[in-house]
Amino acid sequence: MFLTQTATAVMLPTLLKTDASHAAESTGINAPLKPGLATPGLDWIKPNGLKQGDTIAMVAPAGPADRTLVLAYKKQLEDIGFRVKFDERMLDRKKDYLAGNDDQRVEELNQAIRDPLVRGIFPVRGGFGLTRILDRVDFEALRRDPKVVTGYSDITAFHLANARLARVISFHSPMPMSNLARADLPEYAFANRSFERMLLVTKYPKSMVGEPIGVPEGHPVKTLHGGKAQGRLIGGNLTLVCSTMGTPYAIEPAGAILFLEDVHEEAYRVDRMLSQLRLSGVLDSVAGIVMGRFTYKEPSDELKIGSVIDEYMKRVRCPVITNFPVGHVPENATLPFGATVEVDADQGKLIVMEEPCIR
Repeated sequence: MFLTQTATAVMLPTLLKTDASHAAESTGINAPLKPGLATPGLDWIKPNGLKQGDTIAMVAPAGPADRTLVLAYKKQLEDIGFRVKFDERMLDRKKDYLAGNDDQRVEELNQAIRDPLVRGIFPVRGGFGLTRILDRVDFEALRRDPKVVTGYSDITAFHLANARLARVISFHSPMPMSNLARADLPEYAFANRSFERMLLVTKYPKSMVGEPIGVPEGHPVKTLHGGKAQGRLIGGNLTLVCSTMGTPYAIEPAGAILFLEDVHEEAYRVDRMLSQLRLSGVLDSVAGIVMGRFTYKEPSDELKIGSVIDEYMKRVRCPVITNFPVGHVPENATLPFGATVEVDADQGKLIVMEEPCIR
């Protein structure tokens, strides 16, 4: 049993709720958030790195799956020696912009978390909807049996909640429908190499400690503030980071290395969200900042968004690098969420300072 957290602005939800008990109390977005129990000093733990013969569960906890891309990636995994499982109904589940109703999506995710044979959980895409089910995810089961969990975009919500409740190192990474199922296309080669190098035991270097996260040629990282800093790597999609603030799943920024990215947000919205991080003290609390890619709808937005980011980042007093290859772009690097890293802004590098998986 976990002890009550006393030194934070929010309380953590009860972890022992079953799907059935939640359904009996309420359904959908009206399910009440229960006061909870957590240990402030809960240590971070690591999953086992993935190896041939392991079982990978593909799930759709957010937006609807694409049959063609999911099956294509299933074949890719099987061709390199993995077992793949998923509910065939996932391929046809759809409720507007969601991959089914809340009960279907959280049940599927929890089944993968609780399955002792599953060693990796790969959400097939982001989109929308994970924040609707966060209070029903079985993070205690993940803590008991750590697994590799991947994804980005809306999956940021899972990574943030995991960081508060289970503290299993997870992976902000490409997903089957965004990058991984397109491994044969040259523009996605970097994302696939980065993904495999971080997660597959057979692709590991002799030691990951001191290993810089790779950067594709022709995409230089920029330095806004020099210096070096170490801390736990947290962050992800800016919209989700801000959407979870004031909830039990909000980031814990003190001494962390914060990374951010977003997609198709106009400059004024990026401005508003960065202002929220500034006013809430997040930007003053972190040890270093890594700004990823902020994609835009109109070419004219590129300079506007870049100007907004520069304005906010130049105010902070920690090392800052920008234009890092992470986000809604083909060259999306895999980052170990929760692992200890070093940002070396003088060299424009993000360096892994601990093994993110057990070999």
